[in-house]
Amino acid sequence: MKSPQKLLVAAGLGLLLSTATLLAEPMGAKGIAQKAYAALDAQQSYAFSATIVNHSDDTNNKHRVDAKVNRPGQFRIDVAGDVRNRSNYLNNGQYTVYDHAKNIYLHLKTPNDIEGALDDLFDRFEIKTPLAQLLYTNMGERIHFTHSKDFGIVDLNGAECHYLASSDKVKEVHVWITTGENPQIIHYRVNDKTSKNNAYQEGAISWKDAKTISPSDFVFTAPKNAQEVFIK
Repeated sequence: MKSPQKLLVAAGLGLLLSTATLLAEPMGAKGIAQKAYAALDAQQSYAFSATIVNHSDDTNNKHRVDAKVNRPGQFRIDVAGDVRNRSNYLNNGQYTVYDHAKNIYLHLKTPNDIEGALDDLFDRFEIKTPLAQLLYTNMGERIHFTHSKDFGIVDLNGAECHYLASSDKVKEVHVWITTGENPQIIHYRVNDKTSKNNAYQEGAISWKDAKTISPSDFVFTAPKNAQEVFIK
């Protein structure tokens, strides 16, 4: 089974630039994306929130994702919304997922670092972590794009952004990245070109001060009457 890193690059799975085919000029769309990832790589600790909406002719659902990261081996991702209500913890080799609706939790032993843990969780259990592209390091070195369009600088809700768009056989991706020395991905839209019901996913990302992070954020304490479950 392929690791999620390989799938992010080769097959274009995921929510953000992993499905993109951004191009090629040294300071063009690919360079803009690499600069955004390099700015993220420079941070040991960071936090963000995202509102993710899945649309189609048949159904719509909305989720809020709150993430806190402390490299090299800790993250917490809380997902709440129409379909999922879960908290995901990685604490230096112990991964925990807690389902708020069912009041159950699962512990899994993983590699200590974030990249190794994400790969291990996908390889063994096909567990996909929300917005994983914002958790991996060196994503800028892993992206290999062939086609894209840079629409230049636009205003997105008061923020000056580079607007990039790209597509392959199955998806069309639009990404907005802030300008400046520390660019950030703040919005994306992924259209499913294979869908017969006009399916697409859209997300708005808000970055937070790392000072909001506490060591206790990465420690899972089972709620009252919560039941631990096991994978055989």
